[in-house]
Amino acid sequence: MYKFDSRIRYSEVGPSGELTAEALMNYFQDCSTFQSEDSGVGISFLADRKLVWVVNSWQVDIFRRPKLGENVVTGTVPYELKGFVGYRNFFMDDMGGRRLAVANSVWALVNTDRGTPERITEDIIKGYPLEDKLPMEYMGRKIIFPENADVSSCDPVTVAPFHLDTNMHVNNGKYIKMAMDCLGVDESAIGRIRAEYRKQARLGDVIYPRICATCNSEGRTLYCSLDDDAQRAYSVIELTLI
Repeated sequence: MYKFDSRIRYSEVGPSGELTAEALMNYFQDCSTFQSEDSGVGISFLADRKLVWVVNSWQVDIFRRPKLGENVVTGTVPYELKGFVGYRNFFMDDMGGRRLAVANSVWALVNTDRGTPERITEDIIKGYPLEDKLPMEYMGRKIIFPENADVSSCDPVTVAPFHLDTNMHVNNGKYIKMAMDCLGVDESAIGRIRAEYRKQARLGDVIYPRICATCNSEGRTLYCSLDDDAQRAYSVIELTLI
């Protein structure tokens, strides 16, 4: 298990004074990056080998949002490396050890020259000691956008430099922020975030959001498909309200 301590900053909270979903995702991404860098298999190591980790899916279950100034512990647990795919959990706890959020994620190792999956090598495996996966309700990786629901569209989003990460494509957390902005949802009502990433959007690409909602005995679920101009999804986001 890899973890680091932090304190919730003013720049990380929304109008409620609580950590935003985008900032929570950033904590988790930073945690995995810190582990990679400290283990000697970070960004420069991968770049020298024309490799990059690309996230395929996220599931984030939120129990309580920490407030401005609150001290927290963020951690990650890699629990399986198989072929070209890596699986890792994340968590955020308060200083009393109470769980604030837990997440599952699926990553693929990709060759940047060929754009194809690359088998995980032994030197990379050594950088990520495996442990048992964390207890949580594990949902499937695939998200089905309910096309038979009442679907509406939002204003297109042109990918700008601030959307990009070091891989020069839209950072996975930015897709979730786009979806939340389009859905106009109150963050305090979100209990679970799921995201599936299907292809990469790059600088200048135009993203066309489509949204809908469903209700069942378990509550209300919101969906956003972030599409290209041919209605092929870059990413599909699902938000479960509490």
